[in-house]
Amino acid sequence: MTPVRLGFIGIGHIAIHSHLPPIGELAKKGEVVIQAFCDVNEQSAQEQAEVYGVDNVYTDHHEMFDKEDLDGVYLCIPPTLHDDVETLCAEKGIAIFIEKPQTLDIVQAVSFSEAIEKGGIVSQVGFMSRYYASSDTVRTLLQERIPRHAQIQLFYTGKPARFWTSRMDLCGGTFVENTIHYVDLLRYFLGDIESVSAFYVDRKPGEGAAPMDLPHVYNVNYRFESGVTANATTSRVLTNVSVSRREVLVVSDDSMIVWNTSQATENEEPVGGHEEGWVAFAKQAQAFVQAIREKDPTAVKSPYVDGLNSLAAVLGANESAANGGAVVDLKEMVS
Repeated sequence: MTPVRLGFIGIGHIAIHSHLPPIGELAKKGEVVIQAFCDVNEQSAQEQAEVYGVDNVYTDHHEMFDKEDLDGVYLCIPPTLHDDVETLCAEKGIAIFIEKPQTLDIVQAVSFSEAIEKGGIVSQVGFMSRYYASSDTVRTLLQERIPRHAQIQLFYTGKPARFWTSRMDLCGGTFVENTIHYVDLLRYFLGDIESVSAFYVDRKPGEGAAPMDLPHVYNVNYRFESGVTANATTSRVLTNVSVSRREVLVVSDDSMIVWNTSQATENEEPVGGHEEGWVAFAKQAQAFVQAIREKDPTAVKSPYVDGLNSLAAVLGANESAANGGAVVDLKEMVS
């Protein structure tokens, strides 16, 4: 078996803690070769190169593309920094994995999607929640149910984590940067979203710890193309207490299904298999590598073109909130 040759652009928190470990395991098995790292912070890239035995380190991705023969690239950078990597990969026939959120500019995202489709390359957006066994359990159950409503509840700390995820102009807000995972998961269960309306509780100057300037609360309403409705609430005000909540549920006739990373329940009874840990990242990495090997863009669960609706759903929420809760049509956003 010829190993898949991979490069990484962006050697920060998400690459180090979520993507490199499972890819490193595949490298030990001979399924991949981590051929090059690229990051503007050369020291960070060099440190991880020593951990994973990577010989080639760059600070300019253009130089990396010029010098390396790659089968696939992991792009793990903040959403405001996307420039030409996606189009370069499409033109060069290099598969691409893109961390979410794909960008904060929906017009740019549409342009990238068109280039990727034209190039016929394998693409995957980092919506790893689709790869939990519990996600497929819920998806299968709903094929035999009549879903009416879905709900996302995320209540957690208002403390800043990394600088860029604490700034509205850099991450688009918590709903865009983080809740997009769960919005995408509802799409995996229920299909595409048609429209969105949202109201936010904004943070006043001086409220909370610096450098955080994100809204305290995001209240978002969705209508799916199927007619199903959903509510999503993300709240970041439980700053000095040790309580939090994460809940994703779908209500059908005589059925309340609750999703969890380890196991789903229906009417409070466990359904499907049970698994522990962050196994979805490993499954996602395996799927991406296998799709590259088979040259099959359909072999991943979250190709770029599919992820457009998830991105539009969260950016559309921002647009609605900025306009007093006005309903935003998602097809118009991506047309």
